[in-house]
Amino acid sequence: MKRTIPSLFVAALILLSLSAASLLLPDRSFSDNENRYLQLAPALTADRVLSGRFSQEAESYESDQIVLRDFWMGTASFLRRLSGKRDVGGVYLGADGYYFARVTEEDFSQTNYEKNLSAVAAFFGANEALDCRILLSPSPASVLSDKLPSGAPVYDDAPRFEQLRAAVGAAQVIDVAAALADTENAFYRTDHHWTTEGAFAAYGAWCAATGHTARNWALEPVSDAFRGTLYSKVLLPDSRYDTISIAPQAAVEQVDCDGVVTDSLYCVDALAEKDQYKVFFGGNWAQVTVTTGAETGRRLLVIKDSFANCFVPFLVQEYDTITLLDLRYFSRSLPELLADREITDVLVLYEISNFAADKNLFKLQEG
Repeated sequence: MKRTIPSLFVAALILLSLSAASLLLPDRSFSDNENRYLQLAPALTADRVLSGRFSQEAESYESDQIVLRDFWMGTASFLRRLSGKRDVGGVYLGADGYYFARVTEEDFSQTNYEKNLSAVAAFFGANEALDCRILLSPSPASVLSDKLPSGAPVYDDAPRFEQLRAAVGAAQVIDVAAALADTENAFYRTDHHWTTEGAFAAYGAWCAATGHTARNWALEPVSDAFRGTLYSKVLLPDSRYDTISIAPQAAVEQVDCDGVVTDSLYCVDALAEKDQYKVFFGGNWAQVTVTTGAETGRRLLVIKDSFANCFVPFLVQEYDTITLLDLRYFSRSLPELLADREITDVLVLYEISNFAADKNLFKLQEG
């Protein structure tokens, strides 16, 4: 018993020191590693106390503002891995340094997926004069199933793609699974996106499906020190670094991102930030308009998640304008936009679990 007293004292002293340091140091409002806003000190009001909101926010505040938070997260992940765990904070630690988001059958938003399929099918049906296509990327866990930890539960893509073809029509679905499976490094090791090489493989499948001639875009590495969103959930110090590439020949006349106008598809300044994936268009915007100068007579609308950001540069020689919409932030009338932009082609592009979880595709059916 006497031997345990010094250990308990040291532990209590460490906890007290951490608490004191957390209180004395200024609060952080944003975590670059986690790419999210942190809980700030909650306001103490009667309504918050009675509703239980104050205690919830206080608990989050204590967790978010603890001193050396990133260090403790990495240490906890290391100890879990050391004990044989391969599921850390909702991330599977796979072979060859690959990390995978844990999305099981229970996690997959099946009901919402079916609603979104109906919304896309109705939108395509209402715009039969346009060339409408949908491209859903399979999950990295599906394409790289051999890298998953043994027995790791994940949802099954196959029946969902069957549903997609039945709901929308096989001719309007662009299947990229085989192209991605045949591509080395199609997905980042530490991020949930496909790589530019993966997007280029998907572009080849898009060309074959739409009748365009595939161009031989030369890819150029611009960073070899990228650690993405999945790394940020585990913060293991020995996580692999990924390489980010761009297509520097994808020149355009103008890019308008919600009123921020540039002359490039790429934001090289983002390579100095934690979230280097923002090199593509500088991140996510409600509406991006790319004026290409291609003079093809075709104008494309892309309804998308962030997988489209590194895919769209391969299309700039096929359309006079490309308009990208992120429905999370878009609030205009979609029929009005189609008419104003004289849209001729539509592409819906998402990763399939992102598509299933999206709560904004009902906007496709609004007038």
